[in-house]
Amino acid sequence: MGKFLLGLVIGWVLCHRYTHIMIASECERLGGFFVGSKTYKCVAIKNDSITQTTILKAEKLNRLG
Repeated sequence: MGKFLLGLVIGWVLCHRYTHIMIASECERLGGFFVGSKTYKCVAIKNDSITQTTILKAEKLNRLG
């Protein structure tokens, strides 16, 4: 049972990291990515001082529409 749980955790960590790397590369290369039938557009934040405001705006827009 211990080996199974260890394998599960290692697999989850590797898949989680791989997913982040793939999404980042798709965003840099194509400006977006897709999941199933939905397509997402990526926008780079170049100024870290406005990051929090930008994220809050995006969350507010996401709730509205």
